Amino acid sequence: MNRRSWVPLGAALACLALACGGTSGRSGAAAGTKGPEATVSFSDLDGIHRELAAHRGRPVFLNFWASWCVPCVQELPDLASLARENGAIFIGVSLDSWVTGNGAETEIKVKRALAEAGVGYPNLIYRGDQDPLIEGFDLPGPIPYSVLYDPQGQQVQNWAGKAPIGEVRVAIAGVSARPQAGSGGR
Repeated sequence: MNRRSWVPLGAALACLALACGGTSGRSGAAAGTKGPEATVSFSDLDGIHRELAAHRGRPVFLNFWASWCVPCVQELPDLASLARENGAIFIGVSLDSWVTGNGAETEIKVKRALAEAGVGYPNLIYRGDQDPLIEGFDLPGPIPYSVLYDPQGQQVQNWAGKAPIGEVRVAIAGVSARPQAGSGGR
């Protein structure tokens, strides 16, 4: 078992929340590029796994982020744009509840950040403990953190920090072009 010590993560998240103080101040979405409104719901670890399993047969790009994390908010418009291209299912997992709790305030902050960035893909607000999420997805600590899964649900690549959009685009294209084992088509 490859268990890392994650005691500093809670302190790091609190520090980031204080240092970042919210979104970066930029609207994120260029004028006239606002996409469809993202669905937002609270979820536990099992809910995240169910969401991933529901999309087997297609590549899935999973992004862990928070509205108080400046690099997270800065990458959202690029991810929103990439999600509108064909190739993969995008799912966001907000970690805002670790700082602001599971109430309406958290949901409002997440929805606002997503709307400002023009994000139209589904987002889950994780409402569970840190350790199971960290262990379940091998989170390296700081966010943003993104994972690309192939159509069979196997992790193909991950990015700690802002994901380089060109690299993500190439990775998605590569996963999408792979023949699917045991599938007779779509």
